[in-house]
Amino acid sequence: MFAPNHRNRFAGFLCAAWLALGGGAAAQTASNWSPAEAPDASSTLGRRGPAVDIPPVYRGPSIDTLATVRVRGQLRVGVVAVEPMVMHNRQGELVGFSVDLARKLAADIGVGVEFVPTSWPQLMPDLLDRRFDVIITGLWVTVPRALIVNYTQPTAVEGVHLMASRARAGSWRNLQDYNQSGVTLTVNAGSEQEKVAQRLFPRANLLRVDIDTVTPVLENKAHAALVSTMAPEALLQRTGDRLFAPLADPVSRTPAAMAIRKGDGDFLSFLNTWIDLQREQGWLAERAAHWAHNTDWLK
Repeated sequence: MFAPNHRNRFAGFLCAAWLALGGGAAAQTASNWSPAEAPDASSTLGRRGPAVDIPPVYRGPSIDTLATVRVRGQLRVGVVAVEPMVMHNRQGELVGFSVDLARKLAADIGVGVEFVPTSWPQLMPDLLDRRFDVIITGLWVTVPRALIVNYTQPTAVEGVHLMASRARAGSWRNLQDYNQSGVTLTVNAGSEQEKVAQRLFPRANLLRVDIDTVTPVLENKAHAALVSTMAPEALLQRTGDRLFAPLADPVSRTPAAMAIRKGDGDFLSFLNTWIDLQREQGWLAERAAHWAHNTDWLK
């Protein structure tokens, strides 16, 4: 501890240093206060004006989706047809990577599964309207969607592949070949594909479609398509020699995940735990590899 005279000298040094560094008018005024006039430090330290904010938004009562599913005895899954996630085989049966996920998830919960078909524009509204419990259809993770739903951990990573017409673009093998004013590329309207195309192919003409970006290319209405898939080889095999992949790698990648309504942390935690287990046990990787190369569903 400092001796009294040393304490006084040390305190004077601190005050002088503070004032030299710009302690401000309040500090200089404080040096002229008498002990009786000095304010109580506890009444001034940290004093601020009243907080200005909107009234807080409170969440309504939440639904225990997992308990609801178990009591119902059925898991309702929202799906949109997209290869190789959700497809119909020749017998009209639903098959695909996301279909496998949904069937195993329901079996592990101990319930049946019902697939509820919808469309990309209606996917989010239908989930919020409780037409199904969870989206399992290779849904891309995006910030605008994350403001509406809660995503699980990724279940797969899909690439955005450039698929070109052999008849109209057979000699074009570079990215810049497709970034020309006379080139038409098909993309899904309002999708991540469209954003990728606008960034990488600003000179090209974009043909925006609702679902299938490949058909316009096969009909010679476009030179190439941006296709979101984890199975480009299967797509090329399905179309014979009419399409080819001019680039060895996808032009972009994005994670796909399940999605549920906000406000149900228990269901989200369960789904993430389930996905963790499937990944660690190798089941997710095995199913992804199977559907990346399998074309048996076409037979």
